[in-house]
Amino acid sequence: MDVQLRLEDAGRQRQRIEKVEYTTTSGARETTHYCSRTFENAVWHAHGVFEACKARPDLRPDLIVGHSGFGSTVYLPELYPGVPIINYFEFYYHPHQSDMDFRPEFPPSELDFLRARSRNAMLLLDLETCGRGYSPTHFQKKLFPAVYRPKIDVIFDGIETDLFRRNDKVDRRVGDRSIPATTRS
Repeated sequence: MDVQLRLEDAGRQRQRIEKVEYTTTSGARETTHYCSRTFENAVWHAHGVFEACKARPDLRPDLIVGHSGFGSTVYLPELYPGVPIINYFEFYYHPHQSDMDFRPEFPPSELDFLRARSRNAMLLLDLETCGRGYSPTHFQKKLFPAVYRPKIDVIFDGIETDLFRRNDKVDRRVGDRSIPATTRS
């Protein structure tokens, strides 16, 4: 994962993105509690980002943009006090009526339900730390606690229509069954 900082160029609105690579020296292990592994990994990533940026005293960001959940921005206010932080909020985990339990043939374990709650720990820290956030859809925004939703804007990031488009030249079959082109779901 990279930290990307947008820099202004002498008052002009020209942008320059610089890639700052970081490393982690550890992370969750088999002995780490199953429910806290996501948080453990995020803390190691957040610390790696912090150390990589600290090693670059020449960096003077005007704005920090990060992907929430990895912890990439949570420690940066210690290096860059007062610099606005915007985070991308993609998903907030729910243990029930969610991506976990919609297929009855694959029931989650009790520990999976508990872990779903724990997985939000870094997301909640990111929500507290950032000034603003954004989600790609209203559905995703509504997954977050109501108290934080006013902080999150919806910015649809689009669909790559050159790649994802109808292809009428493909035979529409499921197993031995042919699906007519006029069929709609």
